[in-house]
Amino acid sequence: MNNHECIKCKRQYRDNDPDSYYCELCLIVSKKIAQELEKRFVPRAKEKSMLELYDEAPKVHGFVNAKDFMI
Repeated sequence: MNNHECIKCKRQYRDNDPDSYYCELCLIVSKKIAQELEKRFVPRAKEKSMLELYDEAPKVHGFVNAKDFMI
């Protein structure tokens, strides 16, 4: 076991790693922040516009079926 100083808060902690890193408390806080950021930046499913839906709809003689658009 080696004595280390946390690189963020400068508290003393012990572990088997030869290099200094975050103490347990700072590591928990860091992981919580990462989870919050991941929730914010995870891409959401994009809604298609009516034009995109029209372009993708099957067409008969150049026209779409009105039932496909609930008209």
